[in-house]
Amino acid sequence: MFSVTRHVSFLLVMLAIVQLLVILSLPYDRTIFFIFPMIFGMILLPVSITGAVLLRLRRSPGIFLSTISLGALGICFIFEGFLVMLMGPSAIVGALYVLLGISSVRRIKPLNNVSFRRWFEGRNGSENTNLADEEVMAICPHCSSILAVIPSLLSEEDKCPECDGRLVL
Repeated sequence: MFSVTRHVSFLLVMLAIVQLLVILSLPYDRTIFFIFPMIFGMILLPVSITGAVLLRLRRSPGIFLSTISLGALGICFIFEGFLVMLMGPSAIVGALYVLLGISSVRRIKPLNNVSFRRWFEGRNGSENTNLADEEVMAICPHCSSILAVIPSLLSEEDKCPECDGRLVL
């Protein structure tokens, strides 16, 4: 679970830096539509950094701010991507912005997982979880789904039920 908080907090900081670079590089002279992502992005910069710090420190508003930041940055990148594809200098750069936005929104799911929230809030994870004796909670390396697995029985052929990715790399 520490790896999820480290990963998401690092991702939030990197996305905030990328958003700042995008804001500085958008062609504002071509259309007024680029003003919305600029204002939205400038508001999100301190919120994202604060969310990353609070998530890393396991403080109560950390999950909320991180979820809001990931979703809002994802929507902002998708919007910027479509604008750059339609009116900007390069369709490839716009498509990369859209992919970055989609991958940002996908990172919200592990933060809203019940097991992760219990761990984050410091509550006992064994209430209402039906784990067998040797089962442990693990995260899929591809889609970040939280799964109950028996480590000694994992093989290279085992796949995630959510994304069909291999659990053993």
